[in-house]
Amino acid sequence: MNARARWLVAGMFLLAVAVRWFVFLRWYRYLPIGEINDNVYYHVTANLLVDGHGFADPFEYTVFGKLQPTAGHPPGFTVYLSIWSFLGLDSVTWHRLAGGFISASAVIPVGLLLHRLFNERTAVIGMVGMALHPPLWMNDALILSESMYIPIAAWTLWFAHRVYDEPSWRRITELTLMLSLGALTRSEPFMLFFLLLAPIILLHRSLDWRARVTRTLGAALIAMLMLAPWVGRNLATFDEPTFLAIGPGYVLELGNCDDTYSGRLLGYWSPTCDETDSRGALGFWAAEDRLSTWPDGDESVIGAAKLDKALDYIGDHLSEQPKVVAARVGRVLGLFRPQQTADFDVFFERRVRSHVDIGLFSHYAVMIAAVYGAVVMRRRTSLLPVAAVAGTSILTAAITFGITRYRLGADVVFVFLAAVALGALLDRFRPISAPAADQQEPEGASVWPT
Repeated sequence: MNARARWLVAGMFLLAVAVRWFVFLRWYRYLPIGEINDNVYYHVTANLLVDGHGFADPFEYTVFGKLQPTAGHPPGFTVYLSIWSFLGLDSVTWHRLAGGFISASAVIPVGLLLHRLFNERTAVIGMVGMALHPPLWMNDALILSESMYIPIAAWTLWFAHRVYDEPSWRRITELTLMLSLGALTRSEPFMLFFLLLAPIILLHRSLDWRARVTRTLGAALIAMLMLAPWVGRNLATFDEPTFLAIGPGYVLELGNCDDTYSGRLLGYWSPTCDETDSRGALGFWAAEDRLSTWPDGDESVIGAAKLDKALDYIGDHLSEQPKVVAARVGRVLGLFRPQQTADFDVFFERRVRSHVDIGLFSHYAVMIAAVYGAVVMRRRTSLLPVAAVAGTSILTAAITFGITRYRLGADVVFVFLAAVALGALLDRFRPISAPAADQQEPEGASVWPT
């Protein structure tokens, strides 16, 4: 990469950081520490980790002063925030800035991949889109792991296309490590091992079947080694078998009850589904909030009971699943009750009204453009990486409930494909002039990495 390309990527990254930090400092001024939510979870747990308490339940500590182990979420984003806390940057504001900083880094792999597949103009369009598209920065001020998953999704596209071009051990290892980081950041990226990594190896035409099976098993071994420390800690710590997180039971319970299968909350979640909380807030772990319906034990015991309850409800309402799943997917894509979902984003997710409204229109524009981008992309390379990353987000909503921040992996893909579409249109009507012979690069040279 020459100096010009480096400055271009650096400039786009700084633009993305500036957009996010301006939004945080202008519109977000406090975090309701007294409430029990994911925002507080990451902020407090990161500081407890730096203070030497390990991964401790922030709600038990904040409300009751107790130090209890937690696996409420995978550890990746907590560890990332703890690095900032270790440097003394442990306030709510600094953790917001930390989220924006890592979220902004997604412009780098998007720019690299678009230039590799198309040209510099398309790369610039994609990087500007990643910097400015509201759905990609609206969550960062809320201190959520989605901020870290945005660049993970973008780097996944980059490494997956490298494997598609050349399924060497090195490139397969790179993709496996990135997916492992994703699984240690959010639970749903674990699906990409099955929706992306395995298919891209097993279906690769340049490999014979022995090589396909060998590389797939090798990737599985690498992934298990990466996940083993966290999974081993959880299995040794909690009463019920716990792997990446105890969250599935808590999440599935919130999306599976009468309130979410019909009426105004169809396809969404409802606090009344959560029998743990008698106050109607999301008090997942506080012991004093547990009702007598749950067995005694640590958070894994409660999580297992919640999971059983959710699965029982699903089993009793199988005939309603098509309707509910369609509503969830419709909500996450902005196709079912979009204005109501936007209202919920403001009320439940604590987003700024103007950001939500602008983000909704931006989402529609990018998603529509992405359809043409997918057509162009199919002529150039495989659609498997973009389909897998976007599909994981949509599948997550279909299984749980339709909130827009579950769409972030798909948002990265939509921006990427929209850039492909716009770049193709510009190439058609305003082709890039070829450089003069004395200005052309030597054969095989490139200012961008391959």
